[in-house]
Amino acid sequence: MRFKTIVAGLLCALPLMAMAAEPAPNTANDPALLTGATGTDPKGAAVYKEHCASCHDNPQGRIPPRSTLAIMRTPEEVVRSLTTGMMKQQGMPLSPDDKRRVAAWVTGKQFGRAVEIDPAANMCKTPGTLKIDNKGWNGWGGHGVEHTRFQPQPGLNIEQIPNLKVKWAFAYPGNGAFGQPTVLGDYLFVTTLSGWVFALNADSGCTYWAFDTGAQVRSGVTVAVLPKSSPAREVAYFETELGRVLAVDARSGKIVWETTIEDHPMARTPSTPLFHDGRLYITISALEEVTAADPKYPCCSARGGLVALDAADGKQLWKSYAILQPAKPTKISTAGTQMSGPAGAAIFNTPTIDTKRRLIYASTGDNYTDVYADATNAIVAFDLDTGVRKWVMQGVKHDSWILGCDGKNVVNNCPTVLGPDWDFGTAPMLLPLGKDKQILIGAAKSGEIFAMDPDQNGKVIWQKKIARGGPQGGVMWGGAFDGEKLYFAISDFDATRPKDAGGLFALDLATGKEVWKTPTPVSTCIVDTLYCSPAQLAAVTAMPGAVFVGSLDGRLRAYSTKDGKILWTYDTLQPIKAVNGATAHGGSIDSGGATVAYGRVYVNSGSTRFNGNTLFAFSVDGK
Repeated sequence: MRFKTIVAGLLCALPLMAMAAEPAPNTANDPALLTGATGTDPKGAAVYKEHCASCHDNPQGRIPPRSTLAIMRTPEEVVRSLTTGMMKQQGMPLSPDDKRRVAAWVTGKQFGRAVEIDPAANMCKTPGTLKIDNKGWNGWGGHGVEHTRFQPQPGLNIEQIPNLKVKWAFAYPGNGAFGQPTVLGDYLFVTTLSGWVFALNADSGCTYWAFDTGAQVRSGVTVAVLPKSSPAREVAYFETELGRVLAVDARSGKIVWETTIEDHPMARTPSTPLFHDGRLYITISALEEVTAADPKYPCCSARGGLVALDAADGKQLWKSYAILQPAKPTKISTAGTQMSGPAGAAIFNTPTIDTKRRLIYASTGDNYTDVYADATNAIVAFDLDTGVRKWVMQGVKHDSWILGCDGKNVVNNCPTVLGPDWDFGTAPMLLPLGKDKQILIGAAKSGEIFAMDPDQNGKVIWQKKIARGGPQGGVMWGGAFDGEKLYFAISDFDATRPKDAGGLFALDLATGKEVWKTPTPVSTCIVDTLYCSPAQLAAVTAMPGAVFVGSLDGRLRAYSTKDGKILWTYDTLQPIKAVNGATAHGGSIDSGGATVAYGRVYVNSGSTRFNGNTLFAFSVDGK
């Protein structure tokens, strides 16, 4: 693999780590791959029937149906997923030729027809000003390490929100983005699912630099002054799905250092890095609940965890796992594969730092096996200095879940008792409660909000259920706190009733009592797919007087914090001419929420659910 940085039209290749590339098959002129019509290539149909049909023709949980793949995916994206992405385990038995044939067959599209975006298009002519201040938005929580997701100085007021219009749009190469934008001064940093990381001008959208990681990037970007640097040097930190953490010069995009934090083959690092006091804190997640759907996969051994790195050079300072015991062999599956456990407790959102108690809190996901683990579906506290696990608040004790299991038959890698898949997916929030107390807030895909006492090892103070919950959430990615009320959006997405979903809640911090709730309006979409749904998975962002949240059907809305009234709505699904020369289109708004800074609102539209490729920038009257 080669890291590549494009700066102001200059191409600079940096061979920093070697990886064997899969050779491309000599099928470029094959008529079946050129026409790509579903059913025209018997070889592609045969590969699909043998390796894919059992799941995609009988979709459950997060498995997309074949019809959705045909609408939302290009053949290039399917090949990428089978080679280096989420379906890597399922793609292992397939030859390069098999992958291309099944990709063309299932999407019904030709290779080479996807719109290509030139990363070097629309380069900025002059340098900008980079400043780390409270008016910008840095990392996941925006300000500080407590993750309030509140912008105290937005540069616009509630009266101006109804006049928000598109100022510019930027088209991403390939499919869209998961991580939310980071904005500091003139610089706007974004990552993409195609592996490109961009630094753009926040006012115009021109490109300062573009960096090709060679792997999918789901994390956002955190910017900090590089420790021990003289003169002072700002660095952008981000993670790739291959378990790697990278630091690049924030002004030039040139690499500073890169490191691997976990060697488990199914490890992931999807969260936005957290910088504090010269250290970088990274979470460890895993793909095993997906790859274990393959009966040949030896399920399961991956554990979620936390890593502390020296932000100056990437050197590991400590690494800890949520589940203390490493996996051991257990039984043989019905497919004849050796199974093991415990495993799970993936941490797929940013941790939260408690400087008063010298702790760092993380939210964990479900169990992958029948072997009980005390740290799954939990809020876990680690010692900030050493990484030692200090306490656990487990929301659901027995929740073992594998993609593709129906709970009716214990076959292959399926757990004996299938759980509801009620992960804690939100970053914990450490908030002030009165003058002298603090309260720790966690939220889960069960639709439950947990308020904990950090002085009593996470003892639950109150618990509030605001949604029915499910594998797509309940509450999925994150809430916000404006100093008065908590705000949480809900998903409740169900493929059997996709329109019956969504909603925004305001809660009293001290008691959890509902202050108001606003159901999400049901909308139509330009393309009527499964994910044309009002479900709100994306994280919430707050400013004085207003809350922003997006939905799977591509709508971005602003709500009044007073009563939940919808102040403004924009449909991001519509095609739009991008500043970098292409016609872009939005998709689902998922994971990272809106970013509010310097009088503008930014949002990524287009995730792995409802595909799109656009970053939108809004300002008052588009000025």
